[in-house]
Amino acid sequence: MISATLRPGRALLRRMRAAFRLTRLAWERRRELGWAGIATRAARRLASVRLSDAPRSAGMLPGYVRPGTGAAFDVIYAIGFWPGEPKRYRVFNPAEGLRAAGYAVQIMPFDRLDDIRRYRWRASVLVLFRAEYDRLTGIEDVLAYARDSGIRLVYDIDDLVFDPAMADTIDAVRHMRGYERRHFIAAMARRSRLMRACACVTVSTAPLARAAERLGCLAAIIPNSLNAEQLRVAAEIAAELPLGRDRGEAPVVVGYLSGSPTHQRDFAACEPALLAIMQRHAQIRFRLVGYLDLGAEWDRLGDRVERVDFLAPADLLRCLARIDINLAPLELGSPFCDAKSELKFFEAALLGVPTIASATEPFAAAIENGVNGFIVRDDAEWRAALELLIACDTRRKAIGQAARARALECYAPEAVTPRAVAAMGLAARPGASPPPTPAILTPQILTPQILTPQILTPPGVADHLTHA
Repeated sequence: MISATLRPGRALLRRMRAAFRLTRLAWERRRELGWAGIATRAARRLASVRLSDAPRSAGMLPGYVRPGTGAAFDVIYAIGFWPGEPKRYRVFNPAEGLRAAGYAVQIMPFDRLDDIRRYRWRASVLVLFRAEYDRLTGIEDVLAYARDSGIRLVYDIDDLVFDPAMADTIDAVRHMRGYERRHFIAAMARRSRLMRACACVTVSTAPLARAAERLGCLAAIIPNSLNAEQLRVAAEIAAELPLGRDRGEAPVVVGYLSGSPTHQRDFAACEPALLAIMQRHAQIRFRLVGYLDLGAEWDRLGDRVERVDFLAPADLLRCLARIDINLAPLELGSPFCDAKSELKFFEAALLGVPTIASATEPFAAAIENGVNGFIVRDDAEWRAALELLIACDTRRKAIGQAARARALECYAPEAVTPRAVAAMGLAARPGASPPPTPAILTPQILTPQILTPQILTPPGVADHLTHA
């Protein structure tokens, strides 16, 4: 087998390439770290490279077993990006929905991609999630095999990290050292090349779809979604802790779930308003989940600020259920942030927790301002929305329940799976509802009105509650 002969060679080339990159990085950082520090870091990194070959990545898939020769599937997902939670929203959640609808789905690591050709697997669709055009994976042979076998190639991505021309719009890139920046931009170019080699690109938001189209790609939106485990945990929480519960004289807990350590500028959008509100109202508590550096001004609030480490998804839901107001700030005017999905809204909404969000296009499309949440543009609107939600338990409960109805209507597996079926061009299963035609949605951003109590209790709230 030619591919069996090539596999050890490709693994060796990966290690050699990693060693070359480490050498270049060491030279650039020699004054910062010193040669002893560089040697220690290089040893650790090279050890991790030896552990990062295919067996390790395959092991990151619980229960992964390589299918036999000639195996057939409706969809094969190849994961090209492992850090954090994106793979859950873009691979595991949609795969779960497709399986529940009767489709055969296989999930594999991208660095084992050549197994598709080597073992002559068949599929209707091959989805490459946030992968890069890397010849060492055998990508060229696999792409040729897929086309010859009638496998439709779909590229999936959930962040604006595929157009090198947009690199300077990403705050994290602006703070990278020279080598890190060049490496990041080169990875963006490799993603772009692989995207162009596919028949379609699926994304989580309308801004991402337009960005993919600017590169000459056909794009369709598959929203991020909830999964069965989240729905089950939410039902358990509701039984233990009624959604939208009356708080009485208890403190009002405002929460921010930062997720990754790249949201410092995002949090700055709401930080002055939140500090001012907490100084005015002694009953307000702030719960920060994840990674964020709070300035010295927060020290004056003492034990009214609670810090929680990074949480597993189920524990995150339980933590969300015990806050009263969810914050979803993003840096307005940043194309990268404007392309972020609305998941911070719909996960809190599942638990009946109202969200105040920056007025990016995805949030503005998901949130009906003053009915199932708030979209805000500046410090004054952050303060007004916080004041209104803090003032009245009944108002928070009504908005939270309307948000929950929206989450179940638009982001449950039953709502998103038909869109995935349509975007991928899969044949409908007998008895299933015909999938909608995939379309790029370009909703008009709602301009928040001046927030007054009247806009928080429109007649439509009662209508929303009947669908909860």
